[in-house]
Amino acid sequence: MNLHMRMTAFCKDHDSRSGKQPSQTLSPSDFLDKLMGRTSGYDARIRPNFKGPPVNVTCNIFINSFGSVTETTMDYRVNIFLRQQWNDSRLAYSEYPDDSLDLDPSMLDSIWKPDLFFANEKGANFHDVTTDNKLLRISKNGKVLYSIRLTLTLSCPMDLKNFPMDVQTCTMQLESFGYTMNDLIFEWLSDGPVQVAEGLTLPQFILKEEKELGY
Repeated sequence: MNLHMRMTAFCKDHDSRSGKQPSQTLSPSDFLDKLMGRTSGYDARIRPNFKGPPVNVTCNIFINSFGSVTETTMDYRVNIFLRQQWNDSRLAYSEYPDDSLDLDPSMLDSIWKPDLFFANEKGANFHDVTTDNKLLRISKNGKVLYSIRLTLTLSCPMDLKNFPMDVQTCTMQLESFGYTMNDLIFEWLSDGPVQVAEGLTLPQFILKEEKELGY
C-alpha cells in the first residue's frame, strides 16, 4: 500500500509599543513584568494589529514519527513538532540586551496566541515528560516563535477497492477556530513547510510524498 500525505491550512471564511528608552538595566523579572506583566498594558485577549490588518501566522511541521495507519477506522497517528511564527509589535523591546528571549512555557498564558486547531483530528495528546514540550521565543522586533510537540490521530478516508496495491492520500487540516481571514491568515513557511525525520518508515506502507496545500 502506498501512502501520500498532504498538509492543508485553512482560515475561516505597526502599531509599535510606545517608545521605551533604556534608562537603566532591568532585572529579567522586572523586564518581563514591564513587557507583558500587569503593569505593561498588554492584553493577551486582543490580537496584534487589532482593528487593523490581519495577523499573518507562518506555520511549519516536522514529522517525528508515524504510528499506526488503520484501515478499519480510517485514520492515522503521527507525532509532530508544530511551529507557528507571527509578529506582535507590542512585544518589541529595546530595554534588554539580548536579541531574543527563550521563555518558560508558562509565559504562553501571558501573550496572545493563534487559535489553530486540526479540523480532522480524532484524538490528540500533549507531551510533558520531563517538562512541557513547548518552546516560546520572542525577538527584539516582536517576532514570536511558538513550538509544541503533539501526537495526533487524524481521520483519513480511504478507498480500499485496490487493496493491498492501493494508494491513499491522508490530509492534516489546520484551521482557525474562531477568526476569519479579516483577522488571521495562516501561511506555510516558504522554506521547508513540511519536514520529515531522516529515515522515517511506515510498516506495511510506502510513504510516497508529502506536500503542502493552501486554501
